[in-house]
Amino acid sequence: MYPKGNPILIEMASQLPEASKLYQFVMTSVNYTSIFDQAREDFLGFADLEKETKKGMTGLAVLTKNGYENYLQDMEEEDRLRMCGILQMLADLAQELDED
Repeated sequence: MYPKGNPILIEMASQLPEASKLYQFVMTSVNYTSIFDQAREDFLGFADLEKETKKGMTGLAVLTKNGYENYLQDMEEEDRLRMCGILQMLADLAQELDED
């Protein structure tokens, strides 16, 4: 792991709200497994805002808890799809880095 974080992950995370847990994880260089897990959780929340998770929370509630509250207020469908793509790329890269 890079001492100040992986530069590609940091660049990708710059598109996330600064209040999000995932942004904080990337910027503070937590382990790649935690970044992957958080990216997947956020992705699943954005993928279906109304679906309940195993913890009994909707995707919307999970995202609010994870720091996306302000982003969700003005979000349009295009924004939601874009965020899904960013989160998927972050998850994929973190998983690859973790395997190295």
